[in-house]
Amino acid sequence: MGSSRTAILVAGVAFVCVLGTALAIYLTPLKHFDLVQPGMNEMDPAAFYKAYSADPNQYLFIDVRTTTQYAAGHAQGAVNIPVADFVDEMSQFPKSGKEIALICSDGRLAAIAYGYLEDHGFTNLIHIEGGLQNWTLEGLPVGEGQSTSTAPAVK
Repeated sequence: MGSSRTAILVAGVAFVCVLGTALAIYLTPLKHFDLVQPGMNEMDPAAFYKAYSADPNQYLFIDVRTTTQYAAGHAQGAVNIPVADFVDEMSQFPKSGKEIALICSDGRLAAIAYGYLEDHGFTNLIHIEGGLQNWTLEGLPVGEGQSTSTAPAVK
């Protein structure tokens, strides 16, 4: 009988330790630490443009900069949806069936937009490496003028 009480006591202590650890992680800021850094689906501008040109219907290509920045010059084919408008426009973005490619001036704002969309359950994201700077360095086509598009309705 003594050994069965000991086994029950050990199992009880182990259960309390596991439960305590789980609660400590869930109820403290520890849950916000990534032990493995999340990756970003990065794509070289030339590689993206080749894929995009082959089948533009497979992509929602978004320039996340302001309308003024977009009008000064943007990657050909990109629609302008400023990151500040994502709260309102995000419901129109496809969660499957199309890839969402994000571009900005140098890649930083598009990375923020990527993280925002990822936090809202989007897994079909592409981040254009180096933004419009790399796009133009690689000699890819650039358009000018105001955006006439908002988030396209996705069926």
